[in-house]
Formats: sequence, C-alpha cells, structure tokens
Amino acid sequence: MEMIEAKNFEILRGLNLCHQAEENVIKEFVVEMDRTRWQAVEACKERFLKDGIDPHDSLYMYPEIADSWIRSKNYGVDPYQKILGRNLKPRELKALYRDKKDLINAVYEFMNMNLDLLTASNYTMSLTDENGILILSAGEKKKIESLEAINAVPGAIWTEEEIGTNCHSLCINLRKPVQLIGPYYYCDAVVDNIGSGTPIMDEHGNVLGVLLVVSVASPEKQFLQTNLLSWVISAGLAIENKLRLKKQSYLLSLASKTLKSTMEVIGEGCIILDQAMNIAYINRVAADLFKLKEKEAFGMPFRKLSNKKLPIKDVLENGKSIIKYEVTLNSTQNYEVDIEPLYNENNEKPNGVYLRIRKIRYDKKSSEKQPERKNDPFASILGKSSSIQMAINKTRNVARHDGSILLIGESGTGKELFARAIHEESRPDGPFIAINCASIPRNLIESELFGYEGGSFTGAERRGKVGKIELAHGGTLFLDEIGEMPLELQPILLRVLEDKQIMRVGGSKYIPVDFRVVAATNKNLWNMVLNKEFREDLYFRLAVFKMSIPPLRERGQDVIRLAKYFIKQKCEDAGIKKYPVLSPEVCDLFLKYDWIGNVRQLKNVITYALAMVTGNTIRLNHLPEEMMDASRLRKSSSEEEGVKSIDELSNMEKIEAQAIKDAMQQAGNNVKEAAEILGLGRSTVYRKLKQYNIKY
Repeated sequence: MEMIEAKNFEILRGLNLCHQAEENVIKEFVVEMDRTRWQAVEACKERFLKDGIDPHDSLYMYPEIADSWIRSKNYGVDPYQKILGRNLKPRELKALYRDKKDLINAVYEFMNMNLDLLTASNYTMSLTDENGILILSAGEKKKIESLEAINAVPGAIWTEEEIGTNCHSLCINLRKPVQLIGPYYYCDAVVDNIGSGTPIMDEHGNVLGVLLVVSVASPEKQFLQTNLLSWVISAGLAIENKLRLKKQSYLLSLASKTLKSTMEVIGEGCIILDQAMNIAYINRVAADLFKLKEKEAFGMPFRKLSNKKLPIKDVLENGKSIIKYEVTLNSTQNYEVDIEPLYNENNEKPNGVYLRIRKIRYDKKSSEKQPERKNDPFASILGKSSSIQMAINKTRNVARHDGSILLIGESGTGKELFARAIHEESRPDGPFIAINCASIPRNLIESELFGYEGGSFTGAERRGKVGKIELAHGGTLFLDEIGEMPLELQPILLRVLEDKQIMRVGGSKYIPVDFRVVAATNKNLWNMVLNKEFREDLYFRLAVFKMSIPPLRERGQDVIRLAKYFIKQKCEDAGIKKYPVLSPEVCDLFLKYDWIGNVRQLKNVITYALAMVTGNTIRLNHLPEEMMDASRLRKSSSEEEGVKSIDELSNMEKIEAQAIKDAMQQAGNNVKEAAEILGLGRSTVYRKLKQYNIKY
C-alpha cells in the first residue's frame, strides 16, 4: 500500500505543482508489493477472519489497514459476498446528481479527455461522493463490465460499512491519497484490483468526493503502478482548481448582482466608468437622471451624457478621490458628485472610476439670498400664486403624518416634484422609487412591482429580480398614473398596503416591507370607481390624503415667473450672463393661453423660443406655431424688432446651441424627437447640429 502523509499532501496541494514535480515529490512514498508480501497479507487476513488474530501483529500490515479490517468485521461485512453493497433508489440518485452537478461536470470532462489513455492502459476511472457512493465510471469496456458484475454502478453504496476496506473509503477517512493493492482489500470480489485514489477537497478542506483509478493487480504488476498515484493526484488537484475558479466566478457574479441591487436601493446615481471613460455600469437613478435606458448606456462614452466636464481624467491619472464636486447636470437641480478610483489587484494606476451622484437639497449658489429655502424640500416647487401656495402648504402638513397620499392633477403640473418633496419631508434617508403604471406592459407590471424568483416565467432572469416595492423598503414608493393599474392586480396591491408584506412572483414566502406610498393620477378616480374601473377599497386606501395640484392656467403670474426662471436656467447652463427678456406681448399671451401641457409645455416653449431668438427680447414670432394659432390677433405686434449687435448675436447663438443640446439629450440623441421638442423641422435641426458642431 502507498500513502501520502497529510502534511506532505497539503504541501503538494499548496505548491500546485506540474505533473513531473508532483511525481518527484511522492516517489519516496512508494511501497513495493512482492509475492512474499502478497502471500503474507493473505495469510494474515485468513487468521483474522477465522481465528480472530489481531492483524496489527503482522509485520506486513499497516495500522490504518488493520484498523479498517477490524471495523469491517464489526460492521458485519461478508468478505466472500459476490455482489457488493446496496444501491440508491432512482430518486435518491437523481438528487445526488443534482447536488454534485459541478463536481460531476468537472470530472466528466477530465474522463473524456483521458478516455483513450484509460482504455489503452486497461484502467477504470471512477468518482465517488464524500460518503463512498459511486457516481461515475469510465475506461476499458471489459474492465467496466467486470466491475458492473459486482455492482460497481452509479448509485452503488460502496462505503466501508457495506463492502469493508477499500481504496476510496481510506481516502475519505484518512483525508489523503491512497494506493491499495490486492489482499489489502477486505472483500475477495475486489482482491485482484489496484486502486489509486485522491480526495477532492474544497477550499475549507472538506472532502467533496474521491477520484479513483482501478487496474488489475498482481505482485508482478504492482511496480508498474508506482507513478499512477502521482497522475491521479495531479488530476485531483486540477479538478479542485477548476471547481474553485468556478466558485470564484459565481461569487464574483453574485457580488456583482448584490452590488447592483445595493446601488438600486441607495437612491443615488451610481456609474462605473472604465479607463477609457466609457460606461461599464449605470443604475436606474443615474439612467433616469440622464434620460436614457440602462442597457443603452453600456459602453457609451460619459461625455455623451453631459456637456459638463467632471475631473474624471484627473482621478484616473493621480488616483486621488474627489468628494462632493458640485455640478449642474440637468436644468433643474444641482448635484454633488464623488469620483473615486477603482483598481484591479495588480494595478498601480486606476483602471476605472466610480461616480456617486446625489442631489444637493438646496441651491448653494443662491443660499445667501434665500437662506429660508435651505432645508425646505418644497423649495423646488416654484410659484407664489395663492393656488400653488395653498397646495404646497396642505401637502407639507400631510407629509408629516403617516398615511397614503393621492396627488391629483393634469399632466405636466409637477406631481412627481410634489411626490419627491413629500419623500424628503417624511423619509429623507430612504430610497425614492418611482414607477409609471402606464409605461409598463400589463403582463409585466406584477413582476415589476413585486419582483420574481428565478425561472418564474419565460424570459425571467435566472436568479430572479427584486421588485419596486421591495426596493422602496424604508422609503417612498411613487405610483404615477395609478389609474392605469390593471384591475386584476389592484386587490394584490391592496393586500400589500394593508399587510406590509409581499410575495415575489413564483415565490413561496412573504417578505416584510415598510414604505410610504404616494400615488398620482390625471384621471377622475372616483368616476372610475363608480364605473367599476377602479376598486373602491383601493381608492380609499390610497386616498387617505387627497391633494389637488392646480393647472398652470389657474396660477396667474406664476406663468411669467416660471418662464423667466427657465430662461435664466437655460442661459446659465450655456454660460451666458446676459439673457433675453419676454416682450409685453408674449407675457400677455402667456397669461391668456390655456396651457394644456402645463409647466412641461411652458418649459418646451421657452426651449423653442431661445433657439429662435436672435436679439435680447423674446417676441411672438419666436414662439411655436401652436401658440401663434391660439392668438392670431397679436401677430402684428411681433413685427417690431430691435437692432442686433454682434455680441448679442453671439450670445444668442450660444443659447440656441444649448437649447438644441438639451433637446437632443432629452430625446436620447434622436433627431426626429428633438425636432418635435423644439418645434423645428428635422432638416433644420441637422443643419443647426452641423453649424454648432454638436456631436451626437
């Protein structure tokens, strides 16, 4: 018998040697078997079985083998049995295959690679689990058939308790490679075998199974097998390394998914850029900020997301983090950006950066002028009219009380601004998760809200997905256009709101959740309730507090205030200190106009006007056609134009370029959509893009 000491085996495993090096290390452990020893061991076994003489007394016995013989006899193993062991039931074998899938795949690949060698050498290679149950076998056909005749088949329980002393059981018990020959086996049915086995272990030293090579034994042939064990050990180490790499890959993938889930939950924009400053990852918050889809952003240069230059290149070059870098990334909000270097294990210089983007809750540039707005979440809702101030004050009051809020208002009135203000007032440290019930296909809205377990339906991600409600835990869930919620899902949502727990699609357990729900609609939900289009119980559950947001046409001078704010904002974004003013005719028109699209429409009108104006005054002829159609009698007053200086023309060109950039960004670089936003023809937009050298 040949055994490798545990200490030396661990050294061998740690060195991860090549085949020849392993062979040199283990040669000194070879124990030769000659005919004299063979006969002596046979006689020792006969005395032990018939007369009970202790096998430890024999000069040719190893203590480990003698101990195993004694255990085998105590187990009641019949050394003369023809069919060895018992067999697993089919369902038990199927479960074993499932549990050992990764190990089986790794060993099966190795067996296939070496099948010709095994066949030519008259060897059989087998795999057992950590208990000694046979799983796989491959090799020379006649040898396989002879082993199958004694029940060496997948699912055979060949433990020491069932078949007595054997090579793979010694590997498991001693936790080391073993070569067992002829009469050292307990049962006569396998006495003509030489078994060379090595335990396959995980990174924690737990035995996963045994790789075993069996050949025909005789005293004369044993010396030819001295290098066989080293080959088996090499194979075992290779399989261990493959399993560890697979596990590391899985853990890396799991860590990546966990990181992504965490990035979704924190409620801040997160972007990872590679060394070339292309997007390697972007979470939903950041994607929403830049008005693009996550999948479309992958590989996109960061410079296409924003015309604002961030010191990303500096961080890549010097490896020093920049924290709380202030920048205006869109036209309504200032942000703080943390830029941190990312390294691979062997990199001295960063090979990427991590951007973390969060809102500044107050405008630091104007904080000296308006200190009272510093900590007011509702400060982002502009307007001084009595109607909007009444809505703000009522909403601020109810935000401080626990209970669902239903925001009612026409499209474009700013319902999401109110929802975010409510969130900042009541749960500022939690995530704000928004979902538009009208933009999600009816067949997907349930999985979007509640999430799903892996494999729940065709097209589902393998490991499942966290739903929006679960992501909103500890924060606020904003259900925009709640009137579009499918009737069949409404009772499920009602139950979640009442029980504060969800079950993922395809799941079997409830997950507790704590969130505040804010819903919004531009429909008359009560009429929908009366028409049986919306559940009455859900309506009352959502409308604990009902807040009406006034349309722009009912806000008086707020129209002019907002128009001036948007003009100033656009000009500042373009770096223009002097910006145009509204003519009295335009102001008059704005106050009389119906504003079907409300604040959103006004913002688009200003964007269009800034692209059209060439002087320092916005006049009626600079407005979109639909505005002119609504007020034809005022057309004549638009003919007065002041004389334009070269400086004024240059500034207006900058404003026009910025307006076109904003429209392109809003449209995701789709020229057709940008043209619709600006109210221009596509050919005009193409010409302007070329004129101002705007890349897209």
